[in-house]
Amino acid sequence: MKHFYKGFPILAILLFSSAVALYSADAKPGTLVCVGLYSETSDGYVSSRIVGKGDWATVKVGDVIPANGEIRINVDRDWVELSPAGNPNAVYEIDGPDSGELVKSVANILKGKPRTVGFPKGSVGSPDPKFKDKLVVKQYLGRQIYLTSNGDHKDIKYGDVLDITGKIRIIAINNTITLMNASDGVTTVIGPLNFTVEQVLKNEALYKYLNVQK
Repeated sequence: MKHFYKGFPILAILLFSSAVALYSADAKPGTLVCVGLYSETSDGYVSSRIVGKGDWATVKVGDVIPANGEIRINVDRDWVELSPAGNPNAVYEIDGPDSGELVKSVANILKGKPRTVGFPKGSVGSPDPKFKDKLVVKQYLGRQIYLTSNGDHKDIKYGDVLDITGKIRIIAINNTITLMNASDGVTTVIGPLNFTVEQVLKNEALYKYLNVQK
């Protein structure tokens, strides 16, 4: 017999004075912060350690990879996005290899050219006009799909700007996405769930219906 529980909220509104507030307080110059992560299988989690030393530890969103650290990816469809500490407008995307495993040190990653992204610089009383009716992706865990009003769709990545006419699909349970609006307000949504950008901009309550097998 199945029981249904209604009213478990999965949307939380958090306000921060700046985009940097989402970073760990432990982040230091020369380190990288994990801001986005997708792993397709239980065997493919991105992991890290001190270069050449110790056991590999699973990387989680928000983790700080030290300056003397390295990461490992061993599934080709997995990826991780890393932002330099103190510079949220830059991001490095590291994809899994076609075969075998990919190991890259933080030092080598930082030698590459990052993608540049932008975030709102507004406040509650003075929203950033460049981001009117838009949300910016600040963090994510797992695969998220953005569907535009004309039917196009793409995987959501760090720094993506999502328009009010679009929709978001969080595919798997406990996957999360953190979105920033023009007033520097931050919203975190936990999946699985389909919802619109407009719902978040209007601060509408999103609810999860649990279907529990007894």
